[in-house]
Amino acid sequence: TQLCVGAEMCSRGVWQLRTLLLKYCDYGGSSQGVRDWISTQLAPFAKANPQIEIIASRQPGRHPHVKARYLADGDKALSLKGLSWQQVSMRLQFLRDSRPVRLRKWDKPFRSTPS
Repeated sequence: TQLCVGAEMCSRGVWQLRTLLLKYCDYGGSSQGVRDWISTQLAPFAKANPQIEIIASRQPGRHPHVKARYLADGDKALSLKGLSWQQVSMRLQFLRDSRPVRLRKWDKPFRSTPS
């Protein structure tokens, strides 16, 4: 594995993002940005991030979305509906640089008054 430098995208020097699963439609207008990103930016992104497995699959008649699978924290899904290829690139960078942090429930109900 490749060690990382930034604090948000890794934990103890280990990249957290393992897999990006891109789903898009071949002919739908809302998938145009994803198709453009795949044709122009997929190879440079994959070369710059060899630790990430990237899977692109067609899903006819559906809006595009991406599902990110992380090492320990589970999955995170984002919609890519109607985005340009630049916005798609920004969303994928966001997923690479973040971790899905689960919300914790309070053990006891919150009380605003002491009595």
